[in-house]
Amino acid sequence: MDADPLRAAGVTPRELQIFWLVGDRLHNREIADSLQVSERTVESHVSSLLRKLGGSSRLALVDTAVRLRARREPGTVLPRPLSSFVGRDQETGDLVRLLGTHRLLTLTGPAGTGKTRLALRLALRLAQSVSTLPPAVLVDLASVPPGDDVERAFADALGVSGDERRLRSLIREALAEGRHWLLVDNCEHVTGTAAALLADLLATTERLHVLATGHGPLGVAGEVVYEVAPLPVPEETDDPAVVLGAAAGRLFADRASAVSPGFEVTPGNARHVAMVCRRLDGLPLAIELAAARIRFFSPAELLGRLDDRFALLTDGAQGRHRTLEEALQWSHDLLGDGERTLFERCSVFPGEFDYDTAAQVLAYPPLGSADLVGLFPRLLDRSLISRRRRDETTEYRLLDSVRQFAHRRLVSRGGAETAREQHARHHLRHGVSLLPDLRGRDQASAMRWFDRHWGDLRTAMRWALDRPDTVPAWEFLAGVGTGWEILGARGELFGWIDRLLERPLPAGSLGVRAAVTCSVLLAYQDTGRALTFAEQAYERAGDGAGPDQALALLALGWVKMYGEDRAAAAGHLEHAAARFEALGDDWHRALTMSALGHAGSGTATALARTAEAADLFGRLRDHVKRANCLSQLAVRAIEEHTRLDDAATWLAEAGRLARLSGNDHERLHAEVFRAHLDQQRGDHASAATSYAALLGQFRRIGDRRCTARCLLGLGRAATEGGEHDLARRRLTEGLELALGVGDLRATMTGLCLLAECERATGRFERAAVLLGAAERLDPELRARLFPGDAPHAALRDRLGAADLEAALAAGGRTPLPDLLSP
Repeated sequence: MDADPLRAAGVTPRELQIFWLVGDRLHNREIADSLQVSERTVESHVSSLLRKLGGSSRLALVDTAVRLRARREPGTVLPRPLSSFVGRDQETGDLVRLLGTHRLLTLTGPAGTGKTRLALRLALRLAQSVSTLPPAVLVDLASVPPGDDVERAFADALGVSGDERRLRSLIREALAEGRHWLLVDNCEHVTGTAAALLADLLATTERLHVLATGHGPLGVAGEVVYEVAPLPVPEETDDPAVVLGAAAGRLFADRASAVSPGFEVTPGNARHVAMVCRRLDGLPLAIELAAARIRFFSPAELLGRLDDRFALLTDGAQGRHRTLEEALQWSHDLLGDGERTLFERCSVFPGEFDYDTAAQVLAYPPLGSADLVGLFPRLLDRSLISRRRRDETTEYRLLDSVRQFAHRRLVSRGGAETAREQHARHHLRHGVSLLPDLRGRDQASAMRWFDRHWGDLRTAMRWALDRPDTVPAWEFLAGVGTGWEILGARGELFGWIDRLLERPLPAGSLGVRAAVTCSVLLAYQDTGRALTFAEQAYERAGDGAGPDQALALLALGWVKMYGEDRAAAAGHLEHAAARFEALGDDWHRALTMSALGHAGSGTATALARTAEAADLFGRLRDHVKRANCLSQLAVRAIEEHTRLDDAATWLAEAGRLARLSGNDHERLHAEVFRAHLDQQRGDHASAATSYAALLGQFRRIGDRRCTARCLLGLGRAATEGGEHDLARRRLTEGLELALGVGDLRATMTGLCLLAECERATGRFERAAVLLGAAERLDPELRARLFPGDAPHAALRDRLGAADLEAALAAGGRTPLPDLLSP
């Protein structure tokens, strides 16, 4: 988080704590309890914050916190190169003006002109200034295979997940509200698919701006094309000031001095530096590659080598591209055998990687770990690998053109398949090995690993899915298994599962765990299909007392819990809990207890079971699942209209734990249930503000259940505010989603809320039909969620007893999808 605006205003550390809690919409008493200070102290600090930040009300502090937090979103964090930025002042000024007036601006030019660096420079400059554009989201298409669809790259950058078949519509929904600015980099090898997607997004959204980079225009209507020319080159002169007056000369000098401290442009070498820059056509990447060799060659010697290597220089775009290829080939030719082997193997990484991972993946004959210690720094010295700092870690990456060059050489030498397998097996095995850390041993670190290496895992799964046997893929998916409950059900998981299920499940214990994994994940999308796999797992596990049968029992109970078959779910889960306790598996016992709490019909028993699970997860240091249990406790209390103050405390703690673990999904859960609590207390305005802010975030990550919750909450708030047409639209959309995922509670809630909306607009018979449908679903649940007979009494007064009973009966026999048509 960029906290500079707060520091500049003189906000103290204690005020900073209170500021973020106010931003979380906690009341003064809740903040006081959380920080163990007096409520008067909180009031004093809130007043001080209002003075320092210029706000007129507490809501102003909330708005400021939301705005500052938005800068933390993963998609808005742009890479900051370690090396300096040279030149391009004119271009930067031009682009700032163009971005203010055009929705699609494309930077074009041949490879190596520095389009990406210029685009990032522009984005970072605007982020540090007062701009009408929001922070940029970088969509890097470099790792997308040539000609492939680009939807997944856009979805990853925007934090969107969900059904692969609906990715485009999910991306549209994520961009539908508010202003957005996308920096779409490296379009040249996927021009057709990138252009088609951007044309669609720009046509269907009103406040989207795009800055794209590529070798040529995208050809989209309304596109403004800005050609990024090579850097201005110096005259052939002995005057250092003239050479350094040109951006190409300054770039050479800057990069040369970085690798060889003390290097300067002097009267003795100025002409040769100028000639090198001119012969390289002012292409920044080629200049950087040449300057990196200054440790080994003088500028005059470099010039002599360029005479040999760049005979194909032309003025056209194709010629400049071939110049870059020649530069890369020249650099490759300078490598020794070991360096060349390591360089080519590095191309197996689709993105950033650290040294330890490279040593584990790439050290196989003829290279060993000891070889890499000496070889790796030499590749860095030759600028064939770029690097950047992330926190306390140095990350490395081959520039895309360099990576493709290295990969072609790896293929030509017959080493690509082995390198690909080494990379895949390492990442798939390592992901499974982190399961104990995920479950509490070092949760935050494990979650960071999965986030940072998801691109590697995607590449590894592509290798695994292409194999004739499914064992490596299932060893990963089922090896993580119930651990996906901590990581979150990313949309790609369902695509992988669909691919794997085209073939039979593996035999033995792996097949049981594969079926369990399918059932637990699919329960979020399709409870009927999930039940089929849970039953398969139970049948395959047999009657033994080992972990496989315990997992199968958990799967059966889990799916039936989501299907609201509470009695059957409780029976399976009770047996599973006993088995896990006998096995000494406390984490799965806690997971089972949390499911029992969700499935329980009695409030006191359900709360006790969930609290027991929360305590056990806490002892295991699993912050994510403890946060989830606390949210469950709060939801149950809110639905039962009881212990609302406790619910607020539970949700505050759930949000804190989610932030501590770095699990954004659980933080969002705590926030949506906090909005539900505000609504239960009658604060519909605050709830509506929260629901509206959360709706887009849940849509982006593909959480259809919580998207439905937000829509139903917004519908209820609109009803309370007398906006019945808006309420009807929101409630109907929420109901459709709830029906689609099989969420009985949300369906029941939606039916009752829609009935109230219809009653308020005089559509009494339709209101009664909707209530009848809710009664048919689960009378006991309806009574708990909406106690009392007030809705029926109001309709009885309007319709009469006989007509009311007839309408209720009609609702009971009408298929639910048919009821959603007005």
